[in-house]
Amino acid sequence: MRSLLKRLLSFYLFRLLRKLTQGNYCYLLWIFPVKQNKIAISNYYGKGFGDNGKYISEELLKKGNNYDIVWLLKKDLINKVKFPRGIRVVEYGSFKALYELVTAKVWIDNCRKAFYPPKRKEQYYIQTWHGGVALKKVEKDVENKLDRLYVENAIKDSKMADVFISNSSLCTNMYRTAFWYDNKILEYGSPRCDILVNYDYKVEKKVRSYFKISDDVKLLIYAPTFRADGTTDAYDIDFNKLLKTLEEKWGGKWCVLVRLHPNVSMKSKLMEYTSNIINASDYDDMYELLAASNILITDYSSSMFEFSLTGKIVILYASDIKSYEKDRNFYFELNHLPYPVAENNYQLQSLLNNFDEGLYSLRLNSFLSKIGINEKGNASTKLVELIDNVVKGNTD
Repeated sequence: MRSLLKRLLSFYLFRLLRKLTQGNYCYLLWIFPVKQNKIAISNYYGKGFGDNGKYISEELLKKGNNYDIVWLLKKDLINKVKFPRGIRVVEYGSFKALYELVTAKVWIDNCRKAFYPPKRKEQYYIQTWHGGVALKKVEKDVENKLDRLYVENAIKDSKMADVFISNSSLCTNMYRTAFWYDNKILEYGSPRCDILVNYDYKVEKKVRSYFKISDDVKLLIYAPTFRADGTTDAYDIDFNKLLKTLEEKWGGKWCVLVRLHPNVSMKSKLMEYTSNIINASDYDDMYELLAASNILITDYSSSMFEFSLTGKIVILYASDIKSYEKDRNFYFELNHLPYPVAENNYQLQSLLNNFDEGLYSLRLNSFLSKIGINEKGNASTKLVELIDNVVKGNTD
């Protein structure tokens, strides 16, 4: 009993200290008034200028409605990440960031909010989430595998949110059943996916220019998800053989962009690269990389579903299916998806050599229709209209 009480006291004390340091009890800051035109955006707990927040803020700037847009950015990224004129950058986790949050009319986030002051009644929280249709089970559906403090915070986050943004009927159902959420859901699509639906060569040109890749080179992006233990052992594709197979199957020159998940991106520098096998893990915007690429290889990442909006080829390379499924479990059987699966380099090479683009296209379109995908390429516009209405007091 004594040891149990000690563990419980340690847990509750740790939780209290963490919430104090993260500003969750800073009610004194309510002495500052909410500013109707201020919008505070956080991306992956202080990461760079990307994901849904980027495309919403760019649309806000384009409309020129005189919003005060504040981006919360990790200290080590300040002055390293470029932002458009019209966006103020404040250090994530700082007292100044707490002030910006407590005085912002609108909060936008794509992860569970950890660092925040108490939310006020007149504030409006838009949760865009960083995934849409998911393969691996998430949130309540894997609650027994999640950290206890994370679960508590996730439940609190869902209670604070005024609206979740969905991209499909399947995603909407997932929010209802797995996110401890029963408030408003809008199937607007994902702002980050607008550039996948609406191809713009300027985006591709930007990526090619950044990595110094000429126009005649085709691009394959390799973007695996992370493992719970942080290992990268499953990322064992033989890229040299892959490049040779791509050239034999589709002709021309090819380049591989390696994009690791933000949770393990610091380990990307441990991999070997060449002039046509490029480390793209530090590039701010994953969706620009997807828009510029001809083929995606992933394992269990939801990027497979979003890249499918382009109609281009998705291939799954999953060398640890059994262990990963045991750890997270899936919403879909892999063999029920339209994407061919390889478990080793030999299978990958064979799969590519025998790839049937016509059959793939038929299976892909059938799958997207089945899950009720709703990406029209205008999600950013719809979100800005929502923000405009919120600021004007029209939230029905």
